[in-house]
Amino acid sequence: MNSVQNDQNLSVAAVLRRLRLMISPVLILIIFLLDTFTPLISAVAVFYVVPLLMLGDFLSIRRVQLLFFGMIGLATFSLLFDHGLNPEFATLLRYCVSVAAISITGFLIVKTLRDRQTLVGQAALLDVTHDAIFTRSPDGQILFWNRGAERLYGWSRQEAVGRNSHELLQSRFPTSLEAINDHLHANGLWEGEISHQCRGGGRLIVLSRWTLDEHDPGKPPVILESNTDITAGKAADTALRASEVRYRNIFNTLAVGIWEHDFGPLRAALKGLRESGVEDLHAYLLQHPEFVRDAQQMIPITDVNDTALTLMDVERKEDFFHSLAEILPPAEGSFIDFLIAFDEGRGYYQAETEVLNRRGEAIPIIVAITFPPPGHEADRVQAVVLNITERRRLQLAFDHAKQEAEHALRAAAMGELSVSIAHEVNQPLAAIMTSAEAALRWMDRSPPDLEETREALADVLNATRHATGVVKRVRKLVSRAKPETEVVAVNALAAEALRLVRDDLERLNIPVRVTLSAADGHVQADRVLLQQALVNLVTNAAQAMTAAGTPAPTIEMRTCLKDGHAVIDVIDNGPGFDPDSAQRAFDAFFSTRPNGMGLGLAICRSTVEAHEGTVSIVSGPGAGARLSIRLPLLSDPPGA
Repeated sequence: MNSVQNDQNLSVAAVLRRLRLMISPVLILIIFLLDTFTPLISAVAVFYVVPLLMLGDFLSIRRVQLLFFGMIGLATFSLLFDHGLNPEFATLLRYCVSVAAISITGFLIVKTLRDRQTLVGQAALLDVTHDAIFTRSPDGQILFWNRGAERLYGWSRQEAVGRNSHELLQSRFPTSLEAINDHLHANGLWEGEISHQCRGGGRLIVLSRWTLDEHDPGKPPVILESNTDITAGKAADTALRASEVRYRNIFNTLAVGIWEHDFGPLRAALKGLRESGVEDLHAYLLQHPEFVRDAQQMIPITDVNDTALTLMDVERKEDFFHSLAEILPPAEGSFIDFLIAFDEGRGYYQAETEVLNRRGEAIPIIVAITFPPPGHEADRVQAVVLNITERRRLQLAFDHAKQEAEHALRAAAMGELSVSIAHEVNQPLAAIMTSAEAALRWMDRSPPDLEETREALADVLNATRHATGVVKRVRKLVSRAKPETEVVAVNALAAEALRLVRDDLERLNIPVRVTLSAADGHVQADRVLLQQALVNLVTNAAQAMTAAGTPAPTIEMRTCLKDGHAVIDVIDNGPGFDPDSAQRAFDAFFSTRPNGMGLGLAICRSTVEAHEGTVSIVSGPGAGARLSIRLPLLSDPPGA
């Protein structure tokens, strides 16, 4: 509706302007003719003012000047044409009045045009600015509306001019409009935040400045209103305040102590050292302990949370320590590392140290600090402080318990070692006894059978050497020494192990079947240890079947080559293992026999793993057991 009215006003103004442009030349001609060719005694030339006023609004300053000088020229021509060079005094007076009227009118029109140019220039400047600027009457009617206002609010100049600004923008004031107007009229200026509604319906927060213009006494005052959009800044400020509240809540409720420091003075002092020529800061700090102490004094504690107050036995923040010099022990050494880390621009520093609380008690803590990057302010740097007094106490208790446990384990290990040695040398000792008894029997014959006696004594000697080797190898195994290895043929290894238990198996009436299919297989191994591992597997199988009363017990040993490994299987038809026992069979001191020590299979696994091999069980309850040893084959066997 308002836009249509404005368009109609513009159309009427254009018609009136065209009429004035058409009528003005006619009036000038009529006035010239009347002044020149009629005997009127009045100052007819004064009427040149009428067309001058009619054209003054549309012409430039230069054209207006040409126009009124031209009118003066026409009046002069009429005077000379009618009265010659000697006009009467009355005629000359009327001429002077006419020229004066034309000149004064022309001067006023030129002045008005110049003032208008100034206003147009000022209005153009108002259009250039990004702020929304408009002028209005005291009752709110919009008189001027710049492009910044168009961009900010969405209404064009034609739509806004003539409307009430408070109604158009749905203004919300921080206080009553009456109070704002009173302040404006009393001081000529008011400034504050106002909420405005734009054309799209969204609301904006603007910083508004109102200036009262009362320079023209004859005209009503005008209010210049300049509005800057601060919606985004206001939202950011609100978010920042909310973030600060969240930070403060977290700061005060964390279960760890937080100290806030100002590292600005320290940064300046370290920079001064560098500028003075100090290159090796660590050496300088060691040689100048007074600087280290001064540096502690340079770091004020600006804020702490409640946990830090409790930690340091302080009731109020106002009573907290003022600098690090008050809480660090004199001989505190990690502070030098802290100074170097800060000087080098590291992003993070953590150390374990001690601080002195209000009672002078040393409290062990872990302190962690994230340093600001170089070039950033260092006036609010937080240190996270964790009290580790309880952890220290638990650590001491744990260390004491550990020492006692290690002492007990060492004592138990001596017993276990004795048992394991006895377990491992049992077979060679039994072989020695059997061979020695056989030698005595051969000697008691008449005549003595010296050849058989020699063989029996040779067996005694071999068994003795084997027992000695077993003890030596077990000791090295327990001490985790590297095995003494050699190239060993897999089939020979299995056959030698069976010979060591041959007598025991014969006494128990357990036959052994042997399938040796690894004729070309060689491994790098400690022969004695692997022999004893196989002896343990065979002996365990025999003892398990005897204890279970297995009918027709049988043991089978197989060797084969598979996937780059030598595989040695010891198979029996005894009671086997249930799933739980199969999982724990290789654990030390675990045995399925009531009187078993539970060391044989554990030592067997340690031996095999020391040779980079594996040992496994395949079994089921009552279905016998198969224990498999897998050893990596030599890539270049002898004779290859």
